[in-house]
Amino acid sequence: MKSMARPTRRGLIAAAIGIFAAFPMASAQADFPDKPVKVIVPTQAGGGMDSVARILQRYFEANEAVLGQRIVVVNMPGAGGTIGTRAIKDADPDGYTVGFWHEGLITSRAMDVVDYDHGEFEVLGATGYGDLGFGVGTSSPYQTFEGLLDSARANPDAIKVATNVGLPVHFVPLMVQDKADVEFRYVQVGGGAKRFPSVVAGHTDFAIFGALEFIKWADADLKPIVMFSEERLPTLPDVPTAREMGVDVVAKANRVWLAPKGTPEDVSNHIVGALRTAMADPEVQSQMKELGITPDYVEPNELSVQLDEWRERALPLVEKARQLQQ
Repeated sequence: MKSMARPTRRGLIAAAIGIFAAFPMASAQADFPDKPVKVIVPTQAGGGMDSVARILQRYFEANEAVLGQRIVVVNMPGAGGTIGTRAIKDADPDGYTVGFWHEGLITSRAMDVVDYDHGEFEVLGATGYGDLGFGVGTSSPYQTFEGLLDSARANPDAIKVATNVGLPVHFVPLMVQDKADVEFRYVQVGGGAKRFPSVVAGHTDFAIFGALEFIKWADADLKPIVMFSEERLPTLPDVPTAREMGVDVVAKANRVWLAPKGTPEDVSNHIVGALRTAMADPEVQSQMKELGITPDYVEPNELSVQLDEWRERALPLVEKARQLQQ
């Protein structure tokens, strides 16, 4: 009787490879998520940023298979959004705490309000964007963008803009100054809910608002005089763009989704895929359009490039921003 041949080392390795191929190791993504995902929104409930979070919260509750869990929205307002963004940055990088903000992440770093920008996060893409514009009170003497600029040229440092220092509402007027050769006077007021009464009551002359705010407060004496969109908005068809008026400034507020640095790639990809799917849903798109938000999903790589460009535009304006800050 022939003795059985002893298995060779090469044969053992081949057999082991076959076993592992048949039973692949579980990835982090296969286990993620096994509990709700916390989404930090750095504003109070009810605002434009929060409204986007609530739309997606409802979508993931109704379509749990997309993400694999529901999301829990946690509002962390204060300090121009920096309380919330720092909480996102400092969270465990396991995918269970994410959040979103806008280009204020860039301008706050430029003004040394914080010591981090998008480079300290895993960028997960953007769930739409809101167009920005200048708004005045209906009783303001500056009922047109052209009239506002003419007055600012004739009276440098006299036209008061209500702002929130270190955020895009501070930097977009600075960009207009640079392009239109004018000079505004900057008054620290705070968020949109505070800038609105300041402008309407005439304490300040104008401020930056989003398209949603112009729609929401249309019957409350707030009037848009210019938008910084690529083209006129269907929701505000009578409001010209800055480019139409010879001022080459385009600015928008992306809903930038962020995860802590070091979040595993497969976990990040899982969240990105869920956001991409949600943004393709017709009902989600319809609800966002009602808020004046363009419901385009911006992929992480493309968004990172846009944020880099924002940083390059903002940095040269920092010195001027500090000089004109009241």
